[in-house]
Amino acid sequence: MSPAGVVLCGGASTRMGSDKSTLEVAGRPLALWVAEALRAAGAHPVVAQGGRPPPPLVAETDSTPGAGPLGGLVDALERHGDVLVCPTDVPTVPPDLLIALVELARQTGAPVVLARSDRLEPLIGHYARESLPALRAGLRAGARGPKAVLDNTSVPTVPVAAADVLNVNTSADLATAEAILSARSVTGPQAP
Repeated sequence: MSPAGVVLCGGASTRMGSDKSTLEVAGRPLALWVAEALRAAGAHPVVAQGGRPPPPLVAETDSTPGAGPLGGLVDALERHGDVLVCPTDVPTVPPDLLIALVELARQTGAPVVLARSDRLEPLIGHYARESLPALRAGLRAGARGPKAVLDNTSVPTVPVAAADVLNVNTSADLATAEAILSARSVTGPQAP
């Protein structure tokens, strides 16, 4: 069974100064780049968690506003079971990486499988329903992100180039993402 695809859209976008989910790169909102990658990886359905994403994405409301990405992740797992997640501000995420995350989760049976660039990417990963008790406990203890809850030494990871998980927080990041996506349209998708 395919996991649901979840575009995390509930952030405050304080560094960028405007809603990142509707911010455009290469003529398309950031959230739609991520949604397309999730669909191409076989995720179904693909939804937005929190925020006000651009159509045709459907937003699912955060049950606890202000709970950070961990709150959104817990909501998504409760609604959909297994989920493949990626933040709205990572338009360069390649479908091949997302496919590899799902495959490694199937092979290992691990409750959480994450991407790893030059650092662990706790918001780009496959989370199984079995991860809910630990994530809920972290949320109740005041954690706002999954990294504070996970045992980072035992989480299986899929290696990825930093450019493939570029987090867009500034105008310079937006220009870099545009260059990466333009290069891909000429050379084709990149493997992780």
